[in-house]
Amino acid sequence: MSINRRSKNITEGVARAPNRSMYYAMGYAEGDFKKPMIGVANGHSTITPCNAGLQKLADAAVA
Repeated sequence: MSINRRSKNITEGVARAPNRSMYYAMGYAEGDFKKPMIGVANGHSTITPCNAGLQKLADAAVA
């Protein structure tokens, strides 16, 4: 089983060439498309104190 089985839905095939070109413009290399793409959702907000620390956690997860 491919490790990028879900990510390849947006990066593989002729129809996904525009998607790949956008990722190349963002600095992706050809080998990056063989890896899974993982998104980090962040509910950071300065309105309530309970969410104030979420940005630091998201930054650590992305790093």
